[in-house]
Amino acid sequence: MNKPKRVPIRTCVVCRETDAKKSLIRVVRQTAADGTTTVLVDRTGKANGRGAYVCNRTECVETALKQRRLERSLHISAVTEEFAEQLRSAVETAIAPGS
Repeated sequence: MNKPKRVPIRTCVVCRETDAKKSLIRVVRQTAADGTTTVLVDRTGKANGRGAYVCNRTECVETALKQRRLERSLHISAVTEEFAEQLRSAVETAIAPGS
């Protein structure tokens, strides 16, 4: 008999609800060898770097940006407006019908 596969559980940095890793949006901070830091939406869930998870809901994303939750979780000074738009579009594409 095979054991059922374990589903990884992660917690949203805003509402603190737990859910399956694949149903949350992963945000990752990557540091290059030259010391530059980038923040990006990790659609694969496998990118190297420090990660934080946000629910797939617009209100959680907006709260995370407004209350600087991602900055605290990722240990960065600020997220760019460009990244904020990437995160907003990630939620819109995730909740779009037929996706």
